[in-house]
Order: sequence, then structure tokens, then C-alpha cells
Amino acid sequence: MKSLKISLVALIAIGVLAIAPSAFADSFNLTTNNLGLSGVLGTVTTAQSGSNVTVTVQMSPGYAVLINGGELGFNTNGLALTNGSLSNFSVSMSASLKNNATVGSFTFDSLFKTTGSGGQQFPTTLTFTIANANVSQISGLGLHFCVVSQAGGCATTGFAVTTPGSPTPVPEPGTLTLVGTSLLSLAGVVRRRLGA
Repeated sequence: MKSLKISLVALIAIGVLAIAPSAFADSFNLTTNNLGLSGVLGTVTTAQSGSNVTVTVQMSPGYAVLINGGELGFNTNGLALTNGSLSNFSVSMSASLKNNATVGSFTFDSLFKTTGSGGQQFPTTLTFTIANANVSQISGLGLHFCVVSQAGGCATTGFAVTTPGSPTPVPEPGTLTLVGTSLLSLAGVVRRRLGA
């Protein structure tokens, strides 16, 4: 009877561990750009949120995202983006799919023109949602950026893309908490059962 209970608890723990990896995120560095700047211009994180992907762009100090008249490009693995695929922007803006997918020497699977309402905006952080997507389908991103002037305006603009190659997987805190709690519970049950 004791071994049956331990086996049952072990099966539950294995089930939790099998489910846990489904919640994850990828992180990319924005490094390649048409202005010849070196270093990391910003970081793009894609995280699974139900059936959607939440994208967070965090620009490095001295850089911002160009919204009004800018562009967002995506390299995807089998994901067809359409008008309406991008939503829930953290700033007042919209994005419409372009017919062409090239900006200068950069080519994407999907390219969106961004429009800000209320004039030009230069946010250092931008978040938005890609509808009906999986994190593994987003293999790269590009965007128009601004080199911030000392006065706080935009000294010059350029286009940057994420570093070519695979993104860095980032485990989400919720997943780590779930796994940790499950393992602690399992350890407590096993200790109690073996000690009895």
C-alpha cells in the first residue's frame, strides 16, 4: 500500500514536470543595425500567454523605439501574420501589415508599418501581443529605433534586428515556482510516508 501511494505521488510529480516546460520565454538581443553602432541596442523577450505571445522590447540607455512611421518586422517559423495579429500595445499606436517585407538590407517574413496617435513617440519600453502564436514560431524581430539626443528628442533613426541565430530560452518565474512547489510537496509526502 505504501509503495502504491509513493508511486502515485511520483506519477503526479512527473506529470507536473511534463507540463511545466510549456510555459517559457525567449530573449533576443537587438545588435545588428544599419548605422554601424556596436553593442546591444535593446532586448526583445517573447513569452507565451495562453494562445498568444507577449512581446516586450526594452531598449538600452540612449535608444528608444520609433513609433510614428516606424516598422516592426518578424521572422517566423510557419506563422502567418495578418492585419490584426498585433494588438494590446503599451503605447498609443497601431500596426498595419505591409505588402513588402524588406527594410534596406533586412528582409522579414512579415513587416508592419507603425503609426502613433497624438504625434511622434519614442518609448524605451514597448509591449504588445501577437495573436494565435507560439513562442517557438518567433525566430527574430526588427524595428526602427531612435538614438536619443541630449535634449531628449531623436538625434537620428536607424533600423535594428535581433542577433541572427537561436534565441536564448528564459524560464518564466511562474513555471519555476510550480516546479519548485511540486518537488517540495513530493519530498514532504515521501518523507512522511517513509518515516511512518
